Amino acid sequence: MEGFRSALERVNLFLLHGFLGRPSDWEAVKASLPPVKNLRIYTPDYFKEDELNSVHSFEQWAENFNDWVHDETKGIGRNILVGYSLGGRLALQALAQDPTQWVRALLISTNPGFDDTFRNFDPSSEARRQRWLNDSYWAEEFLKAPWDMVMRNWNAQPVFGGGSEPVRLEKDYSREFLSLALTRWSLAEQQNMRNVLSALQKKVMWLVGEKDEKFVKMSQGLSHEIGMNFDVAPDASHRVLFDRPREVAERIKQILSQLA
Repeated sequence: MEGFRSALERVNLFLLHGFLGRPSDWEAVKASLPPVKNLRIYTPDYFKEDELNSVHSFEQWAENFNDWVHDETKGIGRNILVGYSLGGRLALQALAQDPTQWVRALLISTNPGFDDTFRNFDPSSEARRQRWLNDSYWAEEFLKAPWDMVMRNWNAQPVFGGGSEPVRLEKDYSREFLSLALTRWSLAEQQNMRNVLSALQKKVMWLVGEKDEKFVKMSQGLSHEIGMNFDVAPDASHRVLFDRPREVAERIKQILSQLA
C-alpha cells in the first residue's frame, strides 16, 4: 500500500450493507484498511435515505443511487462499489444501470438471481413463486411479530450457517422499510444478472464464504457458465463481512492497488 498512497488520485469507495445492516457493520473492514491519501469512504444507510429506501423498485433504486453517488462526489474521482448480501444485489443493479460510473466492484455473498429468462416476477416460475411466498412470510413477520422472536427465527435459517452477526435492536430500524425490502427487493423480483456479470466481469471481484455451500456452488456455476472468477474466504459463513472482515479489507486493498 505504501507505494501508491501518494500517487492514487481521488477514489470514492461506497460500501453497501446487507439486510438488517447498518453503516457500523463496515467498521472492522475500515479499520483494516491503511490510511490512503485521496480515498473517501461512504457507508450510506440506505434504509434511512428517502431516495434510497425500500419504497423504490430495484430499477428505480439503482437510478436514484447512481444519481446520489454523482451528487455526493460531484463527479470527481473514480468510484468503487462494494456490496454485501442484499447490498451486493443492489450493487449489481447499480452496475447494470450505469456501468460507466464504476471502475471496480467487490460483491460479497451476492445472489445473481434465478438462472432463467424472466426479467420480472412471473408467477408461472415455480422457483420464483416459492421465493415470493417465503419473502412475503418474512415481510409479515418483520412488520408485526415480536422483535426478539423474529431475530431468533431469522438467524436460525440454514443459509446463515451459524455465522456471527451484530446484535440488532428494533429502535434502529423502520419495520415498515424492512418489510418492504423483503418484497420490493425479493429475489423473485430480481432479474437474472448473469449477462450483466458476463459483460462486466473484468470490473468485478466476487467473494463467498468457504462454509456457505449454497453460494460456493452458485459461484462455481458462474465460473462454468460465464468464466467468472471468484474468491473464497476461509472459515467464513454467508456472513463473510462479520466472520472475516480482514479478508474483505484485503480484497479492497487489491482493488486500490490495481488503480495506483
